[in-house]
Amino acid sequence: MNRRTGVLLVVVAALAGMVWLQQRKVVRLKQERDRHEQNSDALLSDLKRWQVDSATMATDVKTLRLSMDELERYRADDLVKIKQMGVKIKNLEAAAKHQIEIDAPIHATVRDSVVIRDSVVVRVQAVSMMNPFIQLHGVIERDSLIGSVHLPVTLRQAVWIEYKRRWLFWKKVKAVHQVITTDNPYVEVKYSEFIHVQK
Repeated sequence: MNRRTGVLLVVVAALAGMVWLQQRKVVRLKQERDRHEQNSDALLSDLKRWQVDSATMATDVKTLRLSMDELERYRADDLVKIKQMGVKIKNLEAAAKHQIEIDAPIHATVRDSVVIRDSVVVRVQAVSMMNPFIQLHGVIERDSLIGSVHLPVTLRQAVWIEYKRRWLFWKKVKAVHQVITTDNPYVEVKYSEFIHVQK
């Protein structure tokens, strides 16, 4: 092999390496562009709500995909809470936050009752409301209602993928959704976000 052939092989190898590096950079830029597009769509889309059955409400919201740097920059308060829960940030895969609102009508019967205080019988009025969704107990005394309200709520969350294109084994992700359901008809999910941490 003469010297010219050796130089030519080195030049071809260098060009092939540069093409490979450029291709990797293009792939990374396309992935970043798609991620920003999905995040913009998730931030601009509204919550979808529907009634699953008589007691279950569902809410659908799209997922944000943030890098750890973006999470530290834009969701620092959430990271502080996550650290307080004892979770190591380097092990964090995803974070979810839900804001719920309870709007329950109260229709309770008032009845006479007695309370014994220091061996003295005191007449009061008692309030009680019991159903699977609201437990209210209280005592009306001196123009005040003292008691407790208990609303049991179970939130269920499912994460699913919406594909833009599908062809045999190749799939392009359009969005990642999360669906949250509440089993109490008086509880409404006002806001929800699910952040997938990109490593």
